[in-house]
Parts: sequence; C-alpha cells; structure tokens
Amino acid sequence: MNLSTRNTTTDPIVRHAIGRWAAGAVVLWVTVFLGLPITVITAGNVAMDDVTRVLTQQSTWRLVWFSTWQAVLSVLVTFVISGPVTWLIGRHQFHGRRVLRAISTVSFLLPSVVVATAFLAVLPRSLHYTVFAVIVAHAYFNIAVVVRVVGARLELLEPQLAGVARTLGASPIVVMRTITWPLVRGAVSSAASVMFLYCFTSFAVVRVLGGPRRSTLESDIALRAFGIGDVGGATVLALVQLAYICVVVGIIRLLMRSDIAYVRAAPPVLPALPHQCRSIASVIGSVTVVFVVTPLVALFWRSLHVRDRMSLEAWRSLFDTALAESLRASARTALVAGVLGTLLCCIATLAVVHLRRGGRAIDALTLLTLAMSPVTVGLGLIVTFDSGWFDWRDRWWFVAIAHTLVAFPLAVRVLVPAWRTTPVGLHHAAAVLGANGWRRLVDVDLRRMRPALVAALGLIIAVSLGEFGAASMLSRDGAETMPVAINRLLSRTGDVVRAQAFAMASLLVVVCTAALIVVESAMKRGDHAAGR
Repeated sequence: MNLSTRNTTTDPIVRHAIGRWAAGAVVLWVTVFLGLPITVITAGNVAMDDVTRVLTQQSTWRLVWFSTWQAVLSVLVTFVISGPVTWLIGRHQFHGRRVLRAISTVSFLLPSVVVATAFLAVLPRSLHYTVFAVIVAHAYFNIAVVVRVVGARLELLEPQLAGVARTLGASPIVVMRTITWPLVRGAVSSAASVMFLYCFTSFAVVRVLGGPRRSTLESDIALRAFGIGDVGGATVLALVQLAYICVVVGIIRLLMRSDIAYVRAAPPVLPALPHQCRSIASVIGSVTVVFVVTPLVALFWRSLHVRDRMSLEAWRSLFDTALAESLRASARTALVAGVLGTLLCCIATLAVVHLRRGGRAIDALTLLTLAMSPVTVGLGLIVTFDSGWFDWRDRWWFVAIAHTLVAFPLAVRVLVPAWRTTPVGLHHAAAVLGANGWRRLVDVDLRRMRPALVAALGLIIAVSLGEFGAASMLSRDGAETMPVAINRLLSRTGDVVRAQAFAMASLLVVVCTAALIVVESAMKRGDHAAGR
C-alpha cells in the first residue's frame, strides 16, 4: 500500500519532468532548423532598400492579386463540386458509403506535382497552362477537405432538430438557413481556411499547369531566390505572404465562426437513403468517382504511350537510366525523414500530453511550420547552413531535415489522441508493481501506441515522397527526389521524356497510396485497441 501511494503520488512529478525534457528537445529542434533560418534570412538578407523595392513594384501586387483571386475562386469551385457528395456521405447511410468516402479522399493524399501531372495527361493541349487547369486541379486536390471536415460535422447533427422545424411548417430553405447552416458554419470556415492556405501558397500546381506567364507569391519566391539570385526580394515576399495568410485566414474564421455546438455526443446512426433519392445519389457518386479516378487513369495510360504507340520504354527507363537515382534518393530521404519525424513526434506528444500550459504552447509551436511555406523553409535552410562545418547544402540528408519540418506537425495530430486514450489504471497498476516513470512510458504508453506510431511513420513517409517545394530548393543533381525529377522532365520537350514523367508520377501514386493504406489500417487497429 505504501509503495502504491508513493508511486502514484510522485507520478505527476515524473510526468512533468518528462514533459519538460520533451518540450526542451522540441523547442531546440524547431529553433535550430526553423527559427534560426527565418531569423537569418530576415536579419541578414533584408535591407530597407529591398523592402522598398519589392513593395513599390506593381508586379508584387499583381502577384498578390492573382494569388488571392485564384485561391478564392478555387475554394468556391471546390465547394460547388464537393457539396453534393459531402451532403450525401454526411447525412445518409447507404451501401458503398465508406468506399465513396475513401475515393473522395484519395486526391488530397496525392503529391501536388502528381495531381498537376495527371491533369496535363487528361486535359486537351488547348487547356494546358491556363487558369482553368490550375483551378480545376486545386478543386480536385481539395475535395477531401470538404468531405472530411464538413462531412464529419454533418454526421453529428441532431436530425430531430430539422424534423421538428419541418413539423412546425418550416420549408427546406428555412431549415437550411436557420438550423443547418449555423451548426456547420464553423466546419465550413475551417475547410475554407485550409483550402485557401493551400491554394494561395500553391507551388507545384501553378508551376506545372500555370506555365511561365502565371505565378503565385510562392512560385515567385523560388524564382527570385534561385532564378535571379534576389534573396532579399524573395525574403520580403515570403514575409508578405506569411502576414497576408495570417490576416486573411483570421478574417475568414472571424466572419464565419460559430459558437453553436449542439451536436450528438453518441456515435452517429445515419438514416438510410430514401428510395426516391437513390437515382440522384447514384449520379452524384458516379460523377465523383469519375472526376477523381479519370486523371489517375489518364496518367497511367499516357505513361504507356510513346510516339503514338503502346510501349514500356518509359517504365524501363525508370530503372535503367539516371532516373533510377531519383527513385533511390526519394526512398532514402523518405525513410530518414520517417524515422526522424516519428521520433520528433513522440517527443512533441510527450510535451503536449504531460504539460498543461507548456503543452498548449508546444502544440501551437508544432503548427508553426504549417504556416510557413515549404519554399520559405528551404530558402531559410540554404541561407543559414552554408559555411564552415555546417555547410550541408550538398548533403542528401539535408532534404530529409526539411521534410521532417513539413510533415511532423501532421503526425503529431495522429499521436496526441492515441496517447490520451491510455487508461490511467494501467499506469497505477504498473506503479504498484514498482515500475518507474520511464518504464511505464515504454511498457504501457509506447506498447499501446504501436498502431499510431506506424500510422505516423507512414504519413511522414507519404508526405516526404510527394513534397516538392522544399525539395526543389535543396535537391542537387544526382540526388533529385521524384517530384523534382518529374518537374524537370515536364519542362523538356519530346514524347519519351514526357512519358517518363507520367511513368514516374504513376509510380509515385502507387507508392503513396500504399503508404496511406498502411496509415489507415494502423489507425483502425488503434481505434479497435482503444475500444472505439
């Protein structure tokens, strides 16, 4: 009894000590590889002349305007395209619902350069390098955001509210305006913020589909830094982009915030799809599947066509030529980023779970890299680590460091809920048996979190395989990652090199899909283990 009392009494002290150690490690990592680079490029490469020169150029504000209106239009088009399937999945139960939701999610999980390449394969040449191609590709990429975010909120709505309103004589439009919309407004604003953030900072899609005449702030940052050597101007644009994003997303959340949270706490039991709506539902499902699958099929089909005939020449060249080095570089980088990122996620999750105020601060700190564009992250790393013993610009593992910064905030979102599902009784039982805090961490928490750790590892690997912005800055000849190699091939002329780009993009689709299947399976195992 005394042993139990002593261990459980000191347990908060042990947890706090572990949390403080973990918080210090995360702060050190983010400071060295994100805070320091941003400080260096801001303090060392930005002069008042650069600020004045960039802010007084009309081209800068044309970039801001184009980035803004194409992002707004992309968000609106995405809501129009994804609205019917989101309502269908979120409000009705039917055969094939899970399959339809999985297909709708595939697009967001693909690398952006692959999506852009797929639309080059499916669109006629007259629509290549047009704003239409950019906006449709953005909508394709973001369907999953609406389905997952807004659809999840629709699932939790209490159906009796609308039923009572209709009983009292309210029309469907009135029910939508007075009941449904106030309840889903917060989810809509969250989805709109995420989509605007992606579309405004779009790099690969605009670079591949927009052509040389169209640039967002993100693509112009890369052009200034590495095309014309204007690092100061690129840094000013990066700071302008960051400030603009914070302001616009804040306004979106402020205007569309919802304090109404009357949703069901119990697992949703959705009503069956009415018989009279089945034809419409079939059309919605079919159109969605065709829209998602067609670009991927076209991508694979074009990889098999060289000089207007069927050929495996492009696929053989992936393994017989210098392109094979890109496959090895991507695999090597993704594995290193996966191991580093998973370790960093575990440490960050320890801090978030075991500390109160400090945990919230660490959670906010992990989100900081999501606000920073990958191009800016890559620029900061190159400018900072460029001399002496830490001149790492030509090291292949330097790309893995950047990928870790980009991916680990997403994986933290996977680990934190899993860590918090561990029953407190298991810790108490281990304490009674004499296990100290570190032993309980290894034998209780990490053992139960094994599926979540696998999911985090797979997610980081998938993000690393498809990351393009930072890799385009850091990759070197002979060690290009697959997305960088795809972009290089697309910039060249000739049927063979174009087919090679399509073949490499198809291979990337297969590998990323396999990694994400592992993620989904691991998360399901974790849910079953937690009893959910």
